[in-house]
Amino acid sequence: MNAIWKLSLVVLAMMVCVYELDACNEAICAPLVSKCMLINCCDCEMNDLKNCTCCRDCQVCLSKLYTECCSCVGLCPPPDPTDEMTKSSSVEDLPDPIPDLFNVLTEEVDHQQRWTTFTYAVDLDKLAFIPGTDKAVKIITVGKADETNVLKEEPERILGIKNCTVAFFSDCMSMAKCKTSCKSMGAAKYRWFHEHGCCQCVGSSCYDYGLSEPKCLRCPEVTDLEFSDHAYKKWVQKDVV
Repeated sequence: MNAIWKLSLVVLAMMVCVYELDACNEAICAPLVSKCMLINCCDCEMNDLKNCTCCRDCQVCLSKLYTECCSCVGLCPPPDPTDEMTKSSSVEDLPDPIPDLFNVLTEEVDHQQRWTTFTYAVDLDKLAFIPGTDKAVKIITVGKADETNVLKEEPERILGIKNCTVAFFSDCMSMAKCKTSCKSMGAAKYRWFHEHGCCQCVGSSCYDYGLSEPKCLRCPEVTDLEFSDHAYKKWVQKDVV
């Protein structure tokens, strides 16, 4: 009978916070949030963002899942679904690239899985297109004899399609290590993704800075402080029981 009463309270607590759960990960947060609501650790109103009488008890109850679940109880703003931090990155051109070295290292699959190679086609005509106009960039050839007469332009050339090869290191790394690692491969550029430290080396055949999304095999890493959804569920279920 006592078990049935306890179960009923848990269900009631879950129904009370169903609105807040829409703004967070239910699979991860629902059991722990229900427990914290049930024992009155997270039941204060935060509508005016000033009344935080339960903040201390609530953050203790949410424990390791505070960052993921604080929005479920109104303690912090809900995550922004339009935030594209995963695509935020820094890029840089590298001096003295070695195209032949980069080609040798990326032309075959690396069986040690140190990096993964991607080759894709780039339409140079679209890349050179000037937004807001109907014209593309024109290539002008200026010789020594007519350096002062740059108005004499050659007809517009069709640039065509060219393959671009990039390599993603499997493991996360710092920006400094990414730069050094790409230089050691003979790359012409590198792109380092901010969120987890995924590193992309860009070959000399590329006119841009490679792919705009991280594709590193083992980045982000799952550590004691960074759980996967499965690990979160196991941890929460063990803690709630």
